[in-house]
Amino acid sequence: MNARPFVLALALAMPACAPHADTSASPAPSQLASPAATSTGTPAGATPPPVNFSGRRVGSHYVYATKQHGAQTVYVLRADSVNAIYNGALTGRSDFTNPHVTFYGHAGKRLTSDAPAGTVVEKDKSVVMTGGVRARTQDGMTLTSDSLRYEDEAEIVHGVGHVVVTFPTGETLRGETLDWDLRDGHINVGA
Repeated sequence: MNARPFVLALALAMPACAPHADTSASPAPSQLASPAATSTGTPAGATPPPVNFSGRRVGSHYVYATKQHGAQTVYVLRADSVNAIYNGALTGRSDFTNPHVTFYGHAGKRLTSDAPAGTVVEKDKSVVMTGGVRARTQDGMTLTSDSLRYEDEAEIVHGVGHVVVTFPTGETLRGETLDWDLRDGHINVGA
């Protein structure tokens, strides 16, 4: 799910959730919206209030977020809970508990990762997983690192801290950084 349209839909639904007000008295003329007010009722030039929302898993129904480039799915994120804030265009930030993210590369490449915490930032379209990441590719390669960051523009997954990559053959690479290019599947482990 693209978080921005969801946040906008949520924001549009919020007035319907407002507490019931006493409408027995007519508002004073000074309380009516002025012609300088925007369509949302916020005075022109004023910053609209932030939109906050949260969700949590109920039974086997998780919180989901999906990122796509055109018809291609880039990642699917499933989590136990989300807390998000939206202050306007390109300001959204969503914090997830126990994210399980599957990143889809080109030519069938796939990396599925789990961590205790994760954040999606709308401005740079990044996904950051923290607290100790465990991941596995579709062909059996495993990866562990302290954190993992998906960079949308470069289509790279970047691991940092205590990186260990184990191939299905048993060969192990260790380092402090890892870059996995989703476009061609190339993996680079650095010291």
